[in-house]
Amino acid sequence: MPHFGDFLIYAATACALGSLAFYLLTLRGKDANLIAGRMLFKSTAALVIAAALVLLYLILAHDFSVAYVFAYSSSDLPLGYLISTLWAGQEGTFLLWLTYVTLMGLVMIKTAGKFEEGNMVVVNLFVLSLLMILVKKSPFELLSVAQVEGAGLNPLLQNFWMQIHPPIMFVGFAATLFPFAFAVTGLIQRKYDTWAESARRWTVFAWASLGTSLVMGGYWAYVTLGWGGFWAWDPVENSSFIPWIFLTTQIHVLFIQRKRRGLMRFSLLMVCLSFWSVLYGTFLTRSGVLADFSVHSFVDLGINGFLISSLFFFIGAGLFLIVWRWQDIKPNPSFSAVNSRAYIVALGVVMLFMGGMLTLLGTSAPLLTRVTDNPSNVGLNYYFTTMTPVAVAVLVLIGLFPAFRWNKGLSKPRLLGAGLIAAAVTIAALLFTGFTHQIIYLLFFAAAAMAFVSNSWVLAVSWREGKFAPGYLAHVGLAVALVGAAVSAGFESKKTVTLLENHDVNEMGYNLRFARVVDKQDGFDCHVQVDAEGSQFTAILPHEFPRNAQGVMRRPHVEKFLLLDVYISPVAFEPSTAIDRSVLTLHKDQSARIDEYEITFHDFELDSHGNAGPASVAATLTVRYDDYSEQLAPSLSVDSTSVVALPATFANGRGSISIAGIQPEEGAVMLHVQGGFVPASEPSGASLVIEISKKPLINLFWLGTTICFLSGALSMRKRRKAKQFVVAAQEVALSRQKKSVAS
Repeated sequence: MPHFGDFLIYAATACALGSLAFYLLTLRGKDANLIAGRMLFKSTAALVIAAALVLLYLILAHDFSVAYVFAYSSSDLPLGYLISTLWAGQEGTFLLWLTYVTLMGLVMIKTAGKFEEGNMVVVNLFVLSLLMILVKKSPFELLSVAQVEGAGLNPLLQNFWMQIHPPIMFVGFAATLFPFAFAVTGLIQRKYDTWAESARRWTVFAWASLGTSLVMGGYWAYVTLGWGGFWAWDPVENSSFIPWIFLTTQIHVLFIQRKRRGLMRFSLLMVCLSFWSVLYGTFLTRSGVLADFSVHSFVDLGINGFLISSLFFFIGAGLFLIVWRWQDIKPNPSFSAVNSRAYIVALGVVMLFMGGMLTLLGTSAPLLTRVTDNPSNVGLNYYFTTMTPVAVAVLVLIGLFPAFRWNKGLSKPRLLGAGLIAAAVTIAALLFTGFTHQIIYLLFFAAAAMAFVSNSWVLAVSWREGKFAPGYLAHVGLAVALVGAAVSAGFESKKTVTLLENHDVNEMGYNLRFARVVDKQDGFDCHVQVDAEGSQFTAILPHEFPRNAQGVMRRPHVEKFLLLDVYISPVAFEPSTAIDRSVLTLHKDQSARIDEYEITFHDFELDSHGNAGPASVAATLTVRYDDYSEQLAPSLSVDSTSVVALPATFANGRGSISIAGIQPEEGAVMLHVQGGFVPASEPSGASLVIEISKKPLINLFWLGTTICFLSGALSMRKRRKAKQFVVAAQEVALSRQKKSVAS
């Protein structure tokens, strides 16, 4: 079966080459080749899908003779996690990506219309670039020695979100190719006025898919990793965020292009940047260059040459076409009146573009600094310093946008006034309550209030009039999400606490009690009872020892309330031990008491005995009890084969002391005291170190992002209905024209 999988990859490569050739001939005006190009691409898609199914079968059948199956799966995984191993490793994710591209290519054939020939040339080229990677590093490669059990899935990946986050993310990655294909065809065929509108639904689809996957990944990190956040500006996280922000920019450029025929050249650049940044992010995360800077990065599989070649090919082809047609594109320069919606959107486009480029620069720091002797990554302060002003500016522009006309002039002064009042009230409330006095936060929350009020106003009016404007809903969601992100990250409170088993600790308004340790098959759970006025819950903190990872894996507990999350993350655990009261550790001239006996250690006495016998070391002690004092010298006799402890008795043989150990660096001795007066060993309870934090208003982030990306789905649905209406109207007009000619 693995050999059949390799055959499918090679056959798909041959079909893709044939499809590319026939589509190139069709693009040159030889229309008779179109059917052959379509059939060969459909064959490519069928072969790729079959290859993915073969790999899935090998995983489900536990065929550990296949290197990929051995590396990422095991026979004890539940079905859901077992299926998700299909995209757990590099070869599998490339095959998944390729599957999505070919499936979307089939949709492209049905829907692209006059753009089909050029678009499918681009799609076939990208399909071939992925196939070359799979030829170089096959997911069906066999081990030299078959194994009876697999290494298993990384414990951090054994999570519900692993089953849906990567597939949706690669839907977004695959979808970025298709607006790029429209742009390339538009440049080749001089369709400057129509390509962007034809690519609109693909652009929104890619934006919504990538954005949804970003939020899913953030929530996955939040509930699994235990570091307390949902976004760390990790280079691999950024590799998905950068194309998303460029897609956001392109969506807003489309408004200007539709309304005023403006930013036509910039629109081409944005679509290209969206796709190029996906390729660049793929190179960064899969080449191994981020191995020291990201917990998500993959190791080098020897495919760097293919990744770099693909990146430079598509960047070079796109740049060549843009430069070649630059002078031929004649945009309308009159769209930029200052007091107009078009100007506000243009400023928003500039700010979003800056945000994308600043993130790209920060993400590239490990690569850019690799030329030095000390390659490094930028810190979180870089992103806070650069991206916060961008967010404030975008929110201000979102707040101003609804009040102006597209051409020129203020159309809704009451709406503008309401937004400004909301901003002023927000600043006053923040200052009066003492919530914050920092200028950047005051501006941020004021801008968010303005954006929320003005866009909610327009949204409510449009609903009342039986209309729907998805863009305004997205703006409302963005304002809500950014407020949730800023408050939860900037105003959280946290504390590290040590808990002893069955002891109460009051911290941050909560009574914390480390109740018990519950053993389970792969580790144990620590149960912490949390009581506050009006709320009680038990935080279950798993500690697992997976067989395919070193050390312990800890998971946090998140208790959700309406206005905040209580986030409890385990930091360290010490199991219960028995305290041996018969062993004393004493430094020189230090004393300790057991029952009525006070024992003092004075010094060591050494006796080498020359060559006559074994060497010995004695500890000079004084034992005091009642009105008596005794001098003792328990010793250790050392020869080449053994160490013998020679105890010393006291109180007429009631007790004895022997040397249990010596700590020469500290000048200390460990003494073992024996006798009926020595207390029995006592068990010491376990201890648990946790970090407890309160994250205010974090639910606003999840709510806002849900609203934002829901608007994308609604926008595509609305666009489809509008297209159906236009087609129906055209059919009616054509029918009337035929009737008129007939009469």
